Amino acid sequence: MYKILLLTISIIFAACNEKEIKNIIAQQTNNTSNNNIANSDIKVAASKLTSKEYDVLINKGTEFPFTGELLDVKDDGVYTCKLCGNLLFKSDAKFNSGTGWPSFDDAIAENIKFVKDGCRVEVTCAKCGGHLGHVFYNEGFTDKQTRYCINSVSLNFVNKADFDKTNDSTTNK
Repeated sequence: MYKILLLTISIIFAACNEKEIKNIIAQQTNNTSNNNIANSDIKVAASKLTSKEYDVLINKGTEFPFTGELLDVKDDGVYTCKLCGNLLFKSDAKFNSGTGWPSFDDAIAENIKFVKDGCRVEVTCAKCGGHLGHVFYNEGFTDKQTRYCINSVSLNFVNKADFDKTNDSTTNK
């Protein structure tokens, strides 16, 4: 009951701030990169998703709160896009918001894209366009005043040792 009340209050306090949303999207437009991958590659990757992953990443659905496998992960590592593998978040940016979804107060800025979604701002992968979740501001959860509310099924977690091993092998070639 407490968690539902907290979620409802969070949604009320995250009411439309049209000017802030327009500024965020304008910044994103000015910083766009040619990171995109081919539609055929996205279709191949999407065909390998579970129905729940497909619903969230492709159809812009939302997983039920407190059900995501990555919600309580506290290990050191990185979070990547489930669809294309793009690096999105570092574990040191993750925090427990109590809202039922993995929450981050920082992202790898060049690897995400913001899209206006009614009163909210949708967060998508800049490389493949996969739906990740939404971003909310000024809720008071962290000093950064930012909460990326992300669906677990949109992400892969890679622990630090495996990530470092992979990056060492790719940079030494």
